[in-house]
Amino acid sequence: MDPFSITAGVVGIVGPTLHCVRLLIKDLQNIADAPDAVKALTTDLQSVGLALASVQAVTDPQWKSLGDAVTTQSKAATTSCKTSCERFRTSLDRWTRHSTDGTLSWRDRVTLGVFRQGHIKSLSEQLQNCNITLTSVASIATLHSSLQQAQAAEVIKTMISTKEAAVNDAIAAANDQSAEIGAKLEALTLAEPDEGETDADQTGATRQVAMEKKALGESRKVFEGLLSAIQTAAANAQATQGPTVTFGSHNQGQQVGVNSGTISATFSGRG
Repeated sequence: MDPFSITAGVVGIVGPTLHCVRLLIKDLQNIADAPDAVKALTTDLQSVGLALASVQAVTDPQWKSLGDAVTTQSKAATTSCKTSCERFRTSLDRWTRHSTDGTLSWRDRVTLGVFRQGHIKSLSEQLQNCNITLTSVASIATLHSSLQQAQAAEVIKTMISTKEAAVNDAIAAANDQSAEIGAKLEALTLAEPDEGETDADQTGATRQVAMEKKALGESRKVFEGLLSAIQTAAANAQATQGPTVTFGSHNQGQQVGVNSGTISATFSGRG
């Protein structure tokens, strides 16, 4: 598949997703006396909006440097975010059907404040994960450009090390979250509806957690692709800097390689 057609696919979904996010923010802000959980969701959405805007700024050559896997999974992760926001807007309209002029009726306040907490929390966690994923994509997409501008080997080494550590942490966090979401989805599937909760509400909540799990899997694949892109950037940086011998994360030992030029070696003990 043409990598630039993949890039067009990513860019094509970012705009509609950003529009959907902004519509949901407006809907939530129109609820004047919204519960704290709903207000917090607004903050999550605003962060995702900024992440989407940063992804829009990624250039075609930068997408190409990330590779097909990252661009494909970035599109999937963005699409999942859009789907969840659209579904939540539909649910929100149903949950506030007894309210007028932005003021919640007592019945709708109870609905949002008690019965829908799980649904809102699941969407919040998905949005936070989406924010981390898209921000990482935009940040690492510019890594190659930054490396071209960096002159000192230590600057390059620090940049790559920092990005690699951040992505590894994100993968570890995704693994932990996956187990938690699996247990939550199983509990929702077996649970009886709460008093005042309709079958549609329970179905919506279950569907949202399932979407959160799906989106988390997509994000993990993005991070794995980004890790590969970072390793490629590291190899390119080493080639650009010339035959410099460096040491791994343990900062000890000796490395020997075949080299036809002058070798610059740095030795140090444990930090």
